[in-house]
Amino acid sequence: MKELTTLIALLFSSSAWSGWSDWSGWDFFSSAGIKEDEQLVFFPSEAYHSDADGSWSINVHGWVYEPEALGEINTILRKALAIPVDNGIDNQSLLRQRLRWFMVDNERGKRITIKLGDNTYRLHKSAANGHFSTAIRVSEALLLSLLATSTNANPIHFDALLPNKDQRSFRGEILVIPKTGLSIISDIDDTIKISNVNDKKELIRNTFMRPFKAAPGMASLYRHWQQRQSTIFHYVSASPWQLYPELSAFMRAAGFPHGLFHMKYFRWKDSSFLNLFADPVKYKMEIIEAILQRYPQRRFILVGDSGEKDPEVYGIIARKYHAQIERILIRRVGDNNGAQRFGSAFSGLQPGLWQTFTEPVQ
Repeated sequence: MKELTTLIALLFSSSAWSGWSDWSGWDFFSSAGIKEDEQLVFFPSEAYHSDADGSWSINVHGWVYEPEALGEINTILRKALAIPVDNGIDNQSLLRQRLRWFMVDNERGKRITIKLGDNTYRLHKSAANGHFSTAIRVSEALLLSLLATSTNANPIHFDALLPNKDQRSFRGEILVIPKTGLSIISDIDDTIKISNVNDKKELIRNTFMRPFKAAPGMASLYRHWQQRQSTIFHYVSASPWQLYPELSAFMRAAGFPHGLFHMKYFRWKDSSFLNLFADPVKYKMEIIEAILQRYPQRRFILVGDSGEKDPEVYGIIARKYHAQIERILIRRVGDNNGAQRFGSAFSGLQPGLWQTFTEPVQ
């Protein structure tokens, strides 16, 4: 993502955290401060065992923003991204659609109230980047009752409470993660989506100007894994959260299973701007280690590609958490697929733990 984020930075330079909250006894009927011209996105939440008493923790994460007009952005984009002026209308429309998520007015200090079953929970205020995150604790009895009444079994859903005059609906989903089972930790770019990360021009076009294209056979493979009991998917990307709405819509349409997303916080006006340029190895290591430590009894399959540093990251992870790693699968892309590289990346690992592939049927 380094080339992509550099170009995004050039483009736009030219122109909380979690804590316990159990408010179920309070009676909140609206999300104070949410205006009719503001929008709300809930990212997929996870529910997991939190204590020996059997209670569960649910991390609710969302984003409040106000859409902004793009104005003369088209001209700026062509210059910054070196886009030819004779591109078709469809490409320009898609370009504007994708980049509008970076041009929103993030809303600070918004307090969201959600309804989960018959209970209401008031969440923490949104930060300067419009994001809010709250861990709420629920009893196992409540969680089981929600699962029993869910039409989709897993995930279960909750809704934002809005003023009576606001007829909109903002719904979130919760994936319930048992202590044991199979977890798939998957990269996105060039693993399940064709991005061509190592070609700057192709990366820009595949990210902003073309319909997203699934890597052949990967959705079918993931659905096959989904049939195993208690399978959960973690989609880890070095892309910013601004791309989540487009990515999640693409993945649903392509048939990838529901899953949790792990992406980067990004805001032009503060130090999170530098997050886009952070070492992707360090970033992925921190994300994946946190997942493994939260679910020490689960087994993991790590899926990535050879375009960047997935083999090296997964090798380090497997040597450190060898008891939890069931398999490492690397989709071969680009030219850096020599035996020496993979031998070094996976040195010290037991034979058969890792495999490279071109087609998922392999």
